[in-house]
Amino acid sequence: MGKSRMRVCGHGASRGVATGPAFVMPGRPSVEKRVIAEEVVEAEIARLHAALQDAREELEALRDRAERELGAEEAAIFSAHLLMLEDPELVHRAEQYIRTERCNAEWAQKRAGEEIAAELAAIPDDYLRARADDVRDVSMRVVSLLSGVPRAALSKPDQPAIIVADELLASDIAHFDRSMILGIAMQTGSPTSHAAILARSMGLPAVLGAPGLLDAVRTGDVLVVNGDAGEVIINPDAAELATWEEQRRARDRRRQELQALSALPAATTDGHAVEVAANIGFPADVEPALAAGAEGVGLFRTEFLFLDRAAPPSEEEQFAAYSQVARALAGRKVIIRTLDIGGDKHLPWLAQENEANPFLGLRGARLCLWHQEVFRTQLRALLRASAEGNIWVMFPMISDVKEVLEIRRVVNEVSDQLAAAGVPHRVPTLGIMVEVPSAALTVEAFLDEVDFVSIGTNDLTQYTLAADRTNASVASLADPLHPAVLRLIAHVVEAVRQAGKWVGVCGDLAGDPVAAPVLVGLGVDELSMAASLIPEVKAAVRSLSFADARRLALRAKSCRTAGEVREVLQQVTA
Repeated sequence: MGKSRMRVCGHGASRGVATGPAFVMPGRPSVEKRVIAEEVVEAEIARLHAALQDAREELEALRDRAERELGAEEAAIFSAHLLMLEDPELVHRAEQYIRTERCNAEWAQKRAGEEIAAELAAIPDDYLRARADDVRDVSMRVVSLLSGVPRAALSKPDQPAIIVADELLASDIAHFDRSMILGIAMQTGSPTSHAAILARSMGLPAVLGAPGLLDAVRTGDVLVVNGDAGEVIINPDAAELATWEEQRRARDRRRQELQALSALPAATTDGHAVEVAANIGFPADVEPALAAGAEGVGLFRTEFLFLDRAAPPSEEEQFAAYSQVARALAGRKVIIRTLDIGGDKHLPWLAQENEANPFLGLRGARLCLWHQEVFRTQLRALLRASAEGNIWVMFPMISDVKEVLEIRRVVNEVSDQLAAAGVPHRVPTLGIMVEVPSAALTVEAFLDEVDFVSIGTNDLTQYTLAADRTNASVASLADPLHPAVLRLIAHVVEAVRQAGKWVGVCGDLAGDPVAAPVLVGLGVDELSMAASLIPEVKAAVRSLSFADARRLALRAKSCRTAGEVREVLQQVTA
């Protein structure tokens, strides 16, 4: 009897289609807690530090290999892992467990990593929440070395296959021979994880967060991984498989054609151009973004400077990072977002209270105004770096004009202090993120106080629709193409353009080649996205006239449901 066809749904993390046999990765070995004698505690801590050094050497080798074979953006993943490995808080917690609980180093390291990962996972920001995977990755590398099983010894397929696992971390993927991986399917994970980033950079279709996957798939099953729709088809019949394989070949040809055209501007057939920029998280991301066709940086997340450390970053450390990005862009615009941490994240060096509803709590600019010593240090670094290049600065989680007035006052005070000290600086172009419905509905009230607006569609969607996009039970409701969200975006764009100011979009919607023409039709000045998405989005903009884009936007925002909007867009792209 033939194997029955099944379909498992998840989240598309890397676009494209892969077909081939499944290779199911074995689960990770469990780590048991062992009580050790008091007299060997220091020896156990020494064993921990020896494993940390071995892990450092492994990560340096992975970083160098990634830079040779994939590029600077992917190498930066392992540079970040090296920083996490050296984080005093991670090491301190593991040491404390060994001392206070007299336990083995494997268990102490695993427990410390799990705690810090859980803290990161609670942050209401997809990018930062996904860094929890990186902490687990680094921690498990050390645990594996302590257990005598290096990560390089992971089970690997002996023929090209689709890798199926409960969880794959970035370094797991990096250990594989690229020629042996056709695609990736994971039961857990998110599209913003470093595993997803690596999959996209390697051109591997990937579906993550697919519950029930491991119950349905066995090694040797024939799979179709559809990274566009976020689905895994198990044991399709011969005719269906042939159709998917032809689609895969067509996509491969199309990808090569688009990359060759990535340097061309994003201009409609009747000459209306929009800026296409990259979202980055590290200074090392600039070079690959430019290579992908980015015209600048529409969102530089500064959180990497603040996380996974025992003390806040100094002004000089921040100045160096911001200046590095500005110089690398050689006059192109970089929009830097000030610290955007959620109220449920308890940084070791920042006094914060527990909040019953952190999504509606002390987030973004609210937190910065509450902890002005942190905010002023960042502003000093930003104003100094602004003298080095074309830096714009935006403030997240703005809901009321009084917040902007207070921010302006603090910026002016910081500028006056720098001037009095004779420190070279410049007050940059200042803007806000519109991601709260109150700011979208009353955006006109903000425009006398800001120079530009950037729309963050991820949070705007979940706040408008009251649907947590991280909650699988309501994730289908959190659709950024819902007419309510599109009408808010339309209102913001119209008001900002009437005021003669600049408006961009830096949420996930900007990187969707199906949705991008709607945003162009609404009149945005810039679309900012992950670098890997730039060639396809540019091509989507070049595929129609501005007049057609305007008509498309009007139809979309007049629909009743997100489903109707998607039907309209499918008719255009079919």
